[in-house]
Amino acid sequence: MTTARIAIVDDDPSFTEFLQTLLQTRGYTVDVFHSGQALVDKLEAGSSPNLILLDVLMPDLNGIETLRAIRQAQPSAQVIMLSGRQAPATIIEAVRLGAADYVLKPGDPEGVGEAALEGAIRNALERQSLSAEVARLGAQIADDPEGAQPCWSSGPSMEPVLQMVDRVADSDVTVLLRGESGVGKEVIARELHRRSRRRTKPFVKVNCAALPAELLESELFGHERGAFTGAGATRIGKFEFAQHGSIMLDEISEMPASLQAKLLHVLQDQQFTRLGNNRPIDVDVRVIAASNQNLENMMRAGTFREDLYYRLQVIELSIPPLRERREEIPALVEFFLGKYARTYRRPAVRSSAALREAILNYQWPGNIRELENMMKRFVVLQDEQFIMSELARLSAAEPPSRAAALVAMAPAPAVRRSDPIPVMPPLPVIVARESDGPDADTDEAAGVDLQGLIKAASLRVEREAIEQALSRFRWNRRRAATYLQVSYKTLLNKMKECGISDPAAS
Repeated sequence: MTTARIAIVDDDPSFTEFLQTLLQTRGYTVDVFHSGQALVDKLEAGSSPNLILLDVLMPDLNGIETLRAIRQAQPSAQVIMLSGRQAPATIIEAVRLGAADYVLKPGDPEGVGEAALEGAIRNALERQSLSAEVARLGAQIADDPEGAQPCWSSGPSMEPVLQMVDRVADSDVTVLLRGESGVGKEVIARELHRRSRRRTKPFVKVNCAALPAELLESELFGHERGAFTGAGATRIGKFEFAQHGSIMLDEISEMPASLQAKLLHVLQDQQFTRLGNNRPIDVDVRVIAASNQNLENMMRAGTFREDLYYRLQVIELSIPPLRERREEIPALVEFFLGKYARTYRRPAVRSSAALREAILNYQWPGNIRELENMMKRFVVLQDEQFIMSELARLSAAEPPSRAAALVAMAPAPAVRRSDPIPVMPPLPVIVARESDGPDADTDEAAGVDLQGLIKAASLRVEREAIEQALSRFRWNRRRAATYLQVSYKTLLNKMKECGISDPAAS
C-alpha cells in the first residue's frame, strides 16, 4: 500500500470530504486546504506533498494563480488540475505552467468518474518517483564521477552470484561478501542497494581498516560534544546517516573486538548509542559486510566473534577472482578505456591484438582494481609499448602463490634494515672416534635448538619477502599487503617483528 502524501485544494467542503475519504481508502495520506493561499503558505514553510490536486475555480487565488505561486515555491511539485467542466483555454494555460494533468471532478455529471482521477494520480506519482530517482543518480555521479561501474557479465563464474543478487536484493537480510581484494565487492554491494526498496535512501561505505579503533567507533555511531578530547560538537555516525538505507562495512575482519560486540547489538536490536551518551537510538539500516580474509580461521584464533559471524552470514556471496572470469576482461577493458578517455579528455585508444592477448594471459592478482589502474595508465600515457613491457615485467615477477612468493623473494638484494634479526647459528660438528662402538661414550656436543633455527630461517625469508614487496610498491603498505595476501594489520605486525621501517620516516 502506498504512503504518498496528497494535498487537496478546493473551497467546496463537501467535495473535499468526499475526495479525502476516497483517497484515504486507497491508502494515501491526505491534507486538505480550502484556499490556494493556505497551500502556498504551507509550501513556503517547508511542506512537500508528493502530489497536489488543485481546483480551477476558487475565490481569492484561483487555480491558475495558485499554480503560478506553486511553481515559485516548489518548482518540481506534481499538480493535477480539477474542474467541473471542460475549459480549453484554462487547460492550455495549466499545461503551459507545468500541470501534470487536467481531470474533471469525480461525481460531476460531465465527468468520467473516479477511475480517470485515480489513473492520473498513479501516473503523476510515477513521474514524481522517476524524477526523484534521476536527481539522486545525477547527484551521486556528480559527487563520485568515478563511481560508475561496468555491467557484470553473465559468464559461468559470476552467474551464481548474480542469480543470488536477484533473489535477495529486495529483502532486508544481511549479506556477507567474500573475495580477494579488488574483485568488485563494493560494486555488488551497490547493486544490492540499487535493486532494493531502499534505493532512494543513502548507500554508505565504511572501511573498517582505515581508522584506529577509537576513531572507528565515532565514525560508525557518532559522538556527543565532549565525549573525548577534540570532540567539540555532537556528530552523527554513519549508521544514523544511512537511516532507511544501506551500509557497507568493508574489511569487517579488521574491526576491533569491542566494536564487534557493539555491531552485534545493532544487528540484534536495531539500536545503538553514541559515544558519551546512554540514550538508545533506533536505526533501520541494511548491513552488507565484506572481507578478503578467512573469517573461519579468525574465529578459531579468537580474533573474530563467532556470534557476529553467523549474524552477518545470513546470505554469503563469494565473488571469484578475475583470473577465473576471463570472459569479462575484454568488456572491462573497453569500459575503462572509454571512461578514462572522457575523464582525462584524452583521445580514445585502441588495444592491438598483441596487447589484448597479453592482457588476457596476465593473472591480475589485483583483480579488477589492477586492471582499471592499468587501463587508466594506458589512456594517460597513450603508449601501448609501455603497457606491454609493464605486463611482461609483472608476469615474470608474479609468483603463483604466497608460499612461492616467500621462496622466490628470499635471495633478493639486501634492502636497508633498521635493526638486526636473529642469525642462524652454525650446526655443531660431532666427530666419532673409530674405537667408539654403539655403547662407547662420546664427547658431549652442544645442543641444537631446532625450533630456534626454524624460526630464524622463517623470519629471514619473511623479511626478505616483505622488503621486496614494499620496494616494489614504493612503500605503499596496503598494496604490499594485498600482494602478499595478508591483511594490512598483519603486515604492520610482521614489519615490527622483522624490524622493518619506512626509509622516508627516517
